[in-house]
Amino acid sequence: MPDNKPTRRAANGVADDGVPEGRLVDRITRDLRERILDHTIAPGTELIQTEWSEKLQVSRTPLREAFRILEQDGLVRVSNGNRTVQVVHFTTAELRELYEVREVVDGLAARLLAKRGLTPELDGKLAGLLVTMTAAMTPFDPAAWFSAHMAFHLSIAEASGNTRVRQQRNLVKMTSFSLHSYLAELSPTSKTLRRVLEIGDRQHRAIYDAIRSGSGDLAEMAACGHIRTTLDSGLIVGATERAETQAG
Repeated sequence: MPDNKPTRRAANGVADDGVPEGRLVDRITRDLRERILDHTIAPGTELIQTEWSEKLQVSRTPLREAFRILEQDGLVRVSNGNRTVQVVHFTTAELRELYEVREVVDGLAARLLAKRGLTPELDGKLAGLLVTMTAAMTPFDPAAWFSAHMAFHLSIAEASGNTRVRQQRNLVKMTSFSLHSYLAELSPTSKTLRRVLEIGDRQHRAIYDAIRSGSGDLAEMAACGHIRTTLDSGLIVGATERAETQAG
């Protein structure tokens, strides 16, 4: 919740309301992230620092840091020397191109990880994320499913052993954010939602099993097929049409 009075940074790194600067940034980031994810702040919205500093009753220093974190999360774009901050909004063509790149990135990440082999820790983590996603399907728990879904794909990329692949974190986050936002608006009884969740559940398990098998070919095929399903399913059109409606 926003503070009741302006918050300013003190020399000792503690804000005027007694909240340490680091925790204040976390709070601002969490507040803005929730507003973006539930579309209280619509895609394409420009976030004016002076306006949001006043709305959240905080100084611009922690606000700018929160914007940088949201940029790393793939939720906003920052330009003009941090002066322009805009919530991500992709056209159908842009989102399709991003997913086409993801097909290559995810396939390579899965191949490399299969060849490297899973550590016991990562094996347990991926297995746990699969359990979480399945449990969150019925009844549909968007927050739990989205968090586990994002973590599943990011974990594979980060463990690939390839620096260039790991640098695609924002690509994974941006594309997932657009898809998650669309799915969150569907009715819990929607046939589209049920189909996406069931197919996704099978494909995520296929990716995991292929990586565990140590076969780079099978892992790459499973990961590429998963992204290709999204490309061919019409979900990208649905996601961008919804974003355009929100922005309008």
